[in-house]
Amino acid sequence: MPTVAELAEWLKEKRGKEVDLTTYRLDRSLDAQKGVGLPAAGGVFYGERWREAFSGMTDGVLVDEPGIEPAALAADVQFVRARRKDAWFSLPAPHMLGFRDAYIGDEEEFSETIANGYARLAREMRDIGVPGHILVADRADAIELEVLAGKKILFFPANPGTFDLELLLEYQGDLVLPAKDLGRAADLMERFRVRKLILLDAEVKDLAAAAAFTDPDMLVAGGYCEDGCPDYWKHLVDQAFIPR
Repeated sequence: MPTVAELAEWLKEKRGKEVDLTTYRLDRSLDAQKGVGLPAAGGVFYGERWREAFSGMTDGVLVDEPGIEPAALAADVQFVRARRKDAWFSLPAPHMLGFRDAYIGDEEEFSETIANGYARLAREMRDIGVPGHILVADRADAIELEVLAGKKILFFPANPGTFDLELLLEYQGDLVLPAKDLGRAADLMERFRVRKLILLDAEVKDLAAAAAFTDPDMLVAGGYCEDGCPDYWKHLVDQAFIPR
């Protein structure tokens, strides 16, 4: 979160543009990822914008016919693409928004309705240029995975140590693992059809170790940062190679 002085300085640079605090945080998330080959604008904070894009809600409770209002998201897309046309967007998975039902009356149907709303909003953003979305999730939800998982929507386990990776891999071809848990990769890749292995916080030695049992073209160095991010991403980029 910015100080008043930081926000005032930033607003001077954006004179004539319609921006708000969420826009500021999107902008700063891209600043932190300078040099990253595939950046993702946003983070958990961006869930608030998506909460506001669901109609039929009152204070997070569905009380009327559900719908979507993507105008604010479209404005965010234009802002981000002006900086990085290849940037994905990152936000919380549907269950993390804390929506509740007082209209549908069936828990599974309600979850499916919210997931379908996510799919529609993601499609609206892709139609105007967003390559894809990363959904930060604290648990694996079968309904969400069935509706949303695909090449253009990646579920990111916030805590891979407790996350049901087996359920995730039934729907998603990308395996996300901390480098320290690389020992789990071979077994999971043998049992599931893994298209890509994304190693978090990987050092050169970790990528070299992974390349010993899988195609280097399948390897991606990834990261997730909340504090001290400029140095974090620079270090990640510096380590993202496989020695020959």
